[in-house]
Amino acid sequence: MIGIIGLGAIGRIIASDLHKFYNGKVVYIVRDKSSVNNLAKKFNAEVRFGDVNDPDSLVNAFKNLKVVIHAVHHEYNIAVMKACLKADCNYIDLGGLYHFTKKQLKLFNRFKKKNLLAIIGMGASPGITNVMASYGSRFFKEINNIQFLIGSEDFSTYKKESPLTNLYSIQTIIEEFSWKPAVFVDGKTIFVEPISGREEYKFPSPVGSKKPQFTIHSEIATIPYNLKSKNVSFKIAFDDSFVDKILTLKRIGFTVDKDIKIKDNKVNIMDTLVNILKKLPRPIPKKLNQYEIIRVIISGFDYYGYDKQVILDARIESINETVNKDTGVPPSIVSQMIVNNLINKSGVFPPELIINDKLFFDELFKRNIFIFCNDRRIN
Repeated sequence: MIGIIGLGAIGRIIASDLHKFYNGKVVYIVRDKSSVNNLAKKFNAEVRFGDVNDPDSLVNAFKNLKVVIHAVHHEYNIAVMKACLKADCNYIDLGGLYHFTKKQLKLFNRFKKKNLLAIIGMGASPGITNVMASYGSRFFKEINNIQFLIGSEDFSTYKKESPLTNLYSIQTIIEEFSWKPAVFVDGKTIFVEPISGREEYKFPSPVGSKKPQFTIHSEIATIPYNLKSKNVSFKIAFDDSFVDKILTLKRIGFTVDKDIKIKDNKVNIMDTLVNILKKLPRPIPKKLNQYEIIRVIISGFDYYGYDKQVILDARIESINETVNKDTGVPPSIVSQMIVNNLINKSGVFPPELIINDKLFFDELFKRNIFIFCNDRRIN
């Protein structure tokens, strides 16, 4: 059995993919069981109560599960991993924004001792990014630089637009605009200013010219060491209008992770902002048409000593579905690999160390996610 904890936007994409491609039992683990009753009926899933703030409830909810996909926010990664250890089940999540990833890796021996597996950062980025970087690394004797770049374009038409349309978790975006990004430079991790490095970059059509910026991301926590690259960076592009809106909130102090007192009540400024933004009206699409390119550029020396560059792309066209499928389908794919005994290691691993790239890329192909190496499709 495969469990999903957290049935928000990404959790529902995972649920949908499992329904299409997995014949076994799926369990939804949520605080409010009524919130997923219709979905569970549609996809013939079991629903169990589980609250990330209540470890005992998680252990009880995870009973008899082969693997749990954690689709709640990354601050709960460690708590859910520990519940998996107690319940004797394997674990997958969508990433830990560098700092959480570092803490999660320290649980390696505990998972190894119980013969359990945790795969951390198995979404789009981290996730697809890591597997592409691993694939590309085979062409090099020495890697000097690995760059991760993400750009997207929304061609959708909407019946009603949101004041602040975002493609993924608004909490994660606020953190990415507020926390200092990690960049691996000349063999050392440094932290640069948020929103720095924002400069024009031309992605392949139809995405075109965008302005990717440094953001805090999990790839920097593992890729430099596992693929032995002297330099590693991660950038993602947001539209100018979106950046301006977030910068306005930042300038007036609403993105500060600080407690203040309001009428004898202590509140956290950033948490309050995130909760307000979550309540903004959501866009109502007339026709969804989105496109995203996840790019990995690797440069260094090949086995003959010559300069070499390899460019890998994941190209995701999403018509009548959101581009966020690139985050939701990887954990579904990998959970099925675990259930089918296609991955047999134990411990805590990032994707670049444990995922069979050919099997993974073949599964992405079935979901219309296409992988290119130097402009040649390889799946």
